[in-house]
Amino acid sequence: MSQAVRPNFKLSRTAFSVLAVCTTLLALPSHAQQTAAGAPAPTPAAQANLLEAVKVTGKRDRTADPSAIIAAKSKVLSRNYASSCGFMSGYVPEEDEATLAYLRHFGSLDTDLDDLSPDGSAKTPSSAESTDIAPGIPTSPSVACAGSDIRFAAGRNWIARKDKSLQQAFDAYAAGNYVEARTRFEEGWKKLGYEEAAMMLGRLHLLGLGTPASTPKAVEWLNEVIEARYNPVNDRLRYDPKTPDQINTRIEATLLLARVYLSGEGTQRNPQEALRLWRKALDFGFEPANTLIGQAYVSGVGTAADGRKAIEALTASAAAGHVPAMLLLGQLYQQRVPKQPPGIPLDLEKAGAYYGAAARAGNVEATYAAARMLDLGEGTARAPEQALALYKEAAVKGHAEAQNALATFFYQGDVVPQNYTTARQLFQAAARGRQPDAMFNLAVMLAQGQGGEKDMAAAYAWCALAKSQGHEQAAVALPAIAVKLSPDDKARADAMLKPAPKKS
Repeated sequence: MSQAVRPNFKLSRTAFSVLAVCTTLLALPSHAQQTAAGAPAPTPAAQANLLEAVKVTGKRDRTADPSAIIAAKSKVLSRNYASSCGFMSGYVPEEDEATLAYLRHFGSLDTDLDDLSPDGSAKTPSSAESTDIAPGIPTSPSVACAGSDIRFAAGRNWIARKDKSLQQAFDAYAAGNYVEARTRFEEGWKKLGYEEAAMMLGRLHLLGLGTPASTPKAVEWLNEVIEARYNPVNDRLRYDPKTPDQINTRIEATLLLARVYLSGEGTQRNPQEALRLWRKALDFGFEPANTLIGQAYVSGVGTAADGRKAIEALTASAAAGHVPAMLLLGQLYQQRVPKQPPGIPLDLEKAGAYYGAAARAGNVEATYAAARMLDLGEGTARAPEQALALYKEAAVKGHAEAQNALATFFYQGDVVPQNYTTARQLFQAAARGRQPDAMFNLAVMLAQGQGGEKDMAAAYAWCALAKSQGHEQAAVALPAIAVKLSPDDKARADAMLKPAPKKS
């Protein structure tokens, strides 16, 4: 974990008389020695699941949303999807007469649904040609089409408007009746080829809901969605950076399948295939896929590490408004990424610009990073007042590094009035967030009784925790604190470090 960031801040020798034996080593950490803010680019271990960077499910509701059902029906009836001749679109009054004429041709409006289209299914048109067209059905639509196309489109139109399988499937899914949901999703797929049905069937098979878990079957269903007929003009997602997790069914299936191949859940791990699917998701309009592609080039997942290609993908994603790409670009240009890929020069000006853009979009990690650069004067003149404001913004959101940095301002009192009570509260908040410098800083204040009562037991406990996190100064200070503990202090410290197990 990275350390604090406030430069050259030390506890005075006089103030820390309790630990006089090692006062020269008991300085609060120098901010100038610290790493960049925020979550660094994923380490090789973290790269085992890159898809965590983008939510696979997005914000799609799994309940029976009426608007979602209407949208699904409209899609299967659209001129770009329903048939090769594009005869039928969604319901419009002008087409009612043609539909009714088609139904009259069969002699009844009460005919079983599966008999109203070729081969008893509206999902796939018949290959057989027919010239027996009912009176009133146009034979020369805007694009050339045969009689079977018209019969197929009219049948699909009738079935889709009457069909309730998708609604029933989502109702059953929401109620936890997964067997019924699977049956109804299969019915919807067989009748009309709803992509939503195939997507959910893939999910059910992957998770073993209502059916034995089977990754191969899940892959088959997900591929049905991914490889379905696609119109890049009408079907491509219109990405909105204000709702970055919003996705459609095709993109959801693509990201979910990529996750399967990346993690090897029930199948052979295949990062190359995951990378191919991310590119496909990008083609489908999901701009954050470029962030995943960029991360792959940073860490060499599914491809060789390549800084130039990483920057290219991430820059495109950032230009589209994806905030995580902005943050990662800042880290790369600041060269703060572990195992930095080759081909990315140090550019503090660009780093600051990307951090600033991400901070303005509300990203807490970027807010802290921008504060740190202003605090240390990296790529810009030092501006501690501006840094203080940004540290406060990130600290309020619970950022432990920012809380620790902000605490040092109040401890030192060089930009704001000195306030030990506030400093101690902030160090404690950061320490609870497992920030090792804050643990040590809090231990110092507790041992000295600054900003509150002296508490040697708590001082020892926090110093021990800081040591366990690899804090070198804590390792030196711990023995000096230990010799000052009373038997009661030692018992309390042990209880803090090894709490009794909870009673069942």
